[in-house]
Amino acid sequence: MFKIIVVEDQNKWWEQISSYLSSYAKENDALFEVVRFKTGESFLAQYDGSADLVFMDIGLPEKNGIDISKELRQKDGRVCIVFLTELSQFAIEGYEVRAFDYLVKPIKYDLFSLKLSRILAYLSHASRKYATIKDGSLTARICFDDIVYIESQKHYVYFHCLEQEYRTRGRLEDIQKEYLDSGFSRINRSILVNLAHVNGYTSTDVTAKGENLPLSRVYKTDFLHDLTLYLGKKH
Repeated sequence: MFKIIVVEDQNKWWEQISSYLSSYAKENDALFEVVRFKTGESFLAQYDGSADLVFMDIGLPEKNGIDISKELRQKDGRVCIVFLTELSQFAIEGYEVRAFDYLVKPIKYDLFSLKLSRILAYLSHASRKYATIKDGSLTARICFDDIVYIESQKHYVYFHCLEQEYRTRGRLEDIQKEYLDSGFSRINRSILVNLAHVNGYTSTDVTAKGENLPLSRVYKTDFLHDLTLYLGKKH
């Protein structure tokens, strides 16, 4: 099931999108959870990082959809954004927030269906797994591919990602299995490294995206085994 949020203040456009999603689901045997927000402010206040796709109206009252999307990107760097606009030139600004696509109103169903199929194929890509974590008041949805390494310090777990770092309260032992089964390897008691980001290693260190991480003698054999298997799958 895909969770889809529609941020649209005008009923006629909401009804069109809702109807199109219902028709697409029936035609393609798809399952959608669809939620509507009439304002960008109410959307941001309730956003919990669980959405797969956001249809964002550019012409929202008060803050427009571009500004709302900029704030959304601070909460969630990976959710798929598709702009809804009556003037296609405004959609160019979507590149600032890495929008996936845009739809010009009035929207024709054939084009909507075509674009939605492309979006869902992207979202369904097998290698893309996500974790939803709570960092203070922020709920972030992080793609496993973007995590360089995960580190445990005292009562917190730190997710060191390509663009930023997240911290959540907890223990590495409680979450490690899913990551160890998904291309990560333990290199010492406190760190799991994403093998996709490993650039090299020595007898005492692992280099991941230019950062040197300590490699424990206890975990060295298992790390080398994991790395060999990972590289073997790639070729």
